[in-house]
Amino acid sequence: MKREDAKQVADRALTDLQQELQAGRSTLLQRFLDCMSRFHDYSWHNCMLIAFQMPEASLVAGFRRWLELGRHVRKGEKGIGILAPLAYRKKEEADAPDIESEHVIRGFKVVHVFDVSQTEGEDLPQLAGIHGEPGQSLAGLEGLVRRSGITLKDEVLPLGTKGLSRKGEIAIAEGLPPAERFAVLAHELAHEWMHDDEHRLQMPKTVRETEAEAVAYVVCRAFGFDCSTRSSDYIQLYRGDATTLAESLERIQKAATRIIQSLDETPSVEEGQRHVA
Repeated sequence: MKREDAKQVADRALTDLQQELQAGRSTLLQRFLDCMSRFHDYSWHNCMLIAFQMPEASLVAGFRRWLELGRHVRKGEKGIGILAPLAYRKKEEADAPDIESEHVIRGFKVVHVFDVSQTEGEDLPQLAGIHGEPGQSLAGLEGLVRRSGITLKDEVLPLGTKGLSRKGEIAIAEGLPPAERFAVLAHELAHEWMHDDEHRLQMPKTVRETEAEAVAYVVCRAFGFDCSTRSSDYIQLYRGDATTLAESLERIQKAATRIIQSLDETPSVEEGQRHVA
């Protein structure tokens, strides 16, 4: 796949997504969000390319990386084309190799990755991930909210309201089951991080709510929680054109990745108790 071909695939995927959402359906969007939950280190653009070429992909890596892991790509398998940045050292730094170098991006090239289903070889180690029991994951998310300088309160909220973002304060309805509390808290934290006063004035509420719910969906899926029923009717991302849709997807990817990576770096409660002792 050439760079122009990759751009055409991404553009076609974005157009298909826009048309489906305009028709009131969200199947493609959920496919892209599922991909984000599995590959949250990838840009939303590359998630779209992976989802469009191999929706069922679960773990991807380059040809040489698979060899390092003791596996090899089966003969005849077709790679998944994604875009990798072309980074160059600044000229003045290249002439002075002793100073710390800074790279600039001067374009992109197509590279190919392969899903684990396209490989054979040694069994992969079961890496410790961010999947866990709701209680443990929920405690980590609550801690992340507080470390972000946001006050967290349990309140009796109006009927049908499960959470509120008040810029610097999140209120969660009392009595929610742990998994639902996790999803609602991720939704409200997304509001806190994504939607400042300007967004709240200029962006339609439907778009803000959809972006926040999309973040919650990605985070829940990354942690192994099934929130598809809750989100399928909620997610109808539409704001008129492909540019604003792409902007929303980029915001969703950045916010979801920030939450997932922050939780992944958080020590467990037991570890924290050992440090205190």
